[in-house]
Amino acid sequence: MSYRKELLKSAGKKAVKTVLFANLSFVLTVFACLFPVFFFMITFKVMPEGEFFTRDSGNFWPVKNGKDSKGVKIFLVAAAALLFTVAPISTAEAASWSAYIKSSETVIDTAKTSAVVDTANSEIRLPRAAPKSADFEKNDGYDYLVLTPTELKRFSWTGSATTENTVIKISGLSNPVAAVSSSPYPDAVVATPTGITHYSFTGSSMAPAWSVTGLSGVVSIGSREQDIAVLANGQIRYYGFSGSGSIEIPTLSITSGLTNPIDFALNQFSYDCVVLEGDQLKYFNFTGSGLTHNPALSITGLTAPKSVCWGTEGNITIIDGSQAKTYLLAGNSFVYTSALSVTSGLSAPSCVAVRPGSYDLLIVDGDQVKYYQWDGAQMVYNASLSQTVAGLQNLGSYAPQAAVVSLPKNPGTNTSSVRVRAYHVLPAGTSVTWYLSTDGGTTWTASWRVSGLSGGTTRLEATYDNGSTWTEISGGAAMAAPNQNTVQLWATLPSGNQICWKAVLATTDTSVTPKIKAPNPGTDAAVVWETNTRPNPPGITPPGACYTTATPTITWTFSDPDSGDSQSAYQVVIRTQTGGNLVYDSGKTASSSSQFTVPPDVLFLSGQYQFVFYLTVWDRGGLASDQVSFNFCAVAFDSPRICEIVYPGSGQTPPDPTNPATYIQITRGMAESALPKTQAGGKVGLLVNSIGVSGITSADFPYDSGQHSTVSGPTLYSSLSAENKTWLFEFWTSPLLSDCPSGTRVEGIITGTGHGYVPVFQMQKGVSGAWSEGVVVTDDTVLSNWFVVLQGRKN
Repeated sequence: MSYRKELLKSAGKKAVKTVLFANLSFVLTVFACLFPVFFFMITFKVMPEGEFFTRDSGNFWPVKNGKDSKGVKIFLVAAAALLFTVAPISTAEAASWSAYIKSSETVIDTAKTSAVVDTANSEIRLPRAAPKSADFEKNDGYDYLVLTPTELKRFSWTGSATTENTVIKISGLSNPVAAVSSSPYPDAVVATPTGITHYSFTGSSMAPAWSVTGLSGVVSIGSREQDIAVLANGQIRYYGFSGSGSIEIPTLSITSGLTNPIDFALNQFSYDCVVLEGDQLKYFNFTGSGLTHNPALSITGLTAPKSVCWGTEGNITIIDGSQAKTYLLAGNSFVYTSALSVTSGLSAPSCVAVRPGSYDLLIVDGDQVKYYQWDGAQMVYNASLSQTVAGLQNLGSYAPQAAVVSLPKNPGTNTSSVRVRAYHVLPAGTSVTWYLSTDGGTTWTASWRVSGLSGGTTRLEATYDNGSTWTEISGGAAMAAPNQNTVQLWATLPSGNQICWKAVLATTDTSVTPKIKAPNPGTDAAVVWETNTRPNPPGITPPGACYTTATPTITWTFSDPDSGDSQSAYQVVIRTQTGGNLVYDSGKTASSSSQFTVPPDVLFLSGQYQFVFYLTVWDRGGLASDQVSFNFCAVAFDSPRICEIVYPGSGQTPPDPTNPATYIQITRGMAESALPKTQAGGKVGLLVNSIGVSGITSADFPYDSGQHSTVSGPTLYSSLSAENKTWLFEFWTSPLLSDCPSGTRVEGIITGTGHGYVPVFQMQKGVSGAWSEGVVVTDDTVLSNWFVVLQGRKN
């Protein structure tokens, strides 16, 4: 599987080269295969009966009655057949793409993106939220107001052009985020993150009339005559004009049921309200006692909404991506109307307002305020009514939510396994939620999210049920970075070949924004997304008979539809055939090895000799294969250990026959130098486990060029079950150093029988597959412990 490709175009170039190479390889392969056939047909042709060779112009040709035979025709048929049989086999390759957030890339779907994609700083962040940075005056004319970082400008129509009206502008503003017109004209309301102020005309200038303070996180405001509504901290609070100030009206407020609302708009002829959030516009009806969500009148299917306005003609217009979409009420639902929408000519629209009594739109696009008029057939840009106002795009706090969407990429084949990883900067109270799609963005599946916590820590969570539940992944947001192979981030989607991602950035503190940004901006990929295919079930050839070793080595082959992919881990599970009892579980083991040796005692302690072997493998991307299994049995010996040394060699601690904890284990592969020591002629007790062995047919403990120990037994020491037993073998060598000098290696060969098999247990040096290089090594002799006492009398 390919990882960390530079760019899709690099992958494309590679694909072209691969195709050219494949075609060239195919031609050469066909030629190589056909040449021997051609040579054979010409020079060593096997002829049908009655045909013979003749030389013609220096060549051998098969002829019959002086004419060419069917040999050439046969050759051509064979060539054609071979041409089809050696056709190249297509293999898939896991695809990977990277986004560096540079101007040279074609990665982001700008029409569906509401977040700021800053290629100068190679970062993606929330936009400054100014959904109410411009509004029409409530005088039914062409006049409008525009909010800048320091003042509220007013523009009036002179009959031939729009010019600034400095008499009613409001100067000296500090950190304004929204402004709307109010009644009576030219009253206006300006909001900051912590409050709102209503300004009235004194006859010579605009001055504060009343305020609402003590707010936080103000994003947007709306007006209805002299009443004001405020969007702050995910709630909409409604303030009615009392004659000299304002008073909050809870029945007209929405304090629950909203998720990261972006903007809202008030109906001017009723107390109904619409709220823009996520991918929809929610409609709220006033019931007389409160505002209730009406799904039938809601507008869904939005991709990157930013601002909404509600005209006096019942028309609702939404800034969605780079378009201003207008909807009209038709019966019991709102219907999109393309003729009243602005679908081109906008680059980064952030605010929309509708002129009372018309369908005319005022759209803030960067630092431009663009006026669009309805000409009876479509919306037409009017340059004379438009303005350029410096600083508009730097206005306001950060939007509570915005999204960035990638363009779909085609991996060349359908896939259902996709992963996206990214670097993040996450101040406290911010988050980024990632979604994936295989159908070009028609259907999105939530994959994972990261959040900034207090104290500078972060949290990473994955979902495997499209956001219903979330599971935390240890390590925080760093584990979602492209330099981490976090397998929990792989998502399983409906099969498709139009791969794209969506990241929803959000903040609960509008003074800060999350960012998608690499540690080395522009040099490191900020976002990496890739496809993968599950590996094929591993190939295993079951043994044709029972294993005659208790520690069999089982091998398999790894294959994957993705060319070049390899194994990263495996899991072995062994159960008994009868009862399905768990015998062994390796757990997921990180390894590229394609073989597994059953550890000692594992099969013996099960009490049975027939088992089921289960195997699962994982590829480099962390996807698991289907589990494969096969039945196997073992008739074998296992786990030899010394339970008694009557005369230990020098430095050897003898085991206590009554205390198994002191027994000396003869481990698999134990070298001669590590074997326990006994004096020549001293008795040694050896215990050996057996699996499926019903009896012992022979036991030999040879040493020193053909000599054999004296053997007592074997004795059935204990039975774990009817199948699995422990046997005791007692043996001793000659005590004579001439027969058994110090350093003599004593080997062991035990032969048994069971279930029609004859297992042989070898503890011999230089024998392939032997358990160890021996049983014991001699040191001195028992005779050194003896002495002779001569007794008698003098005659």
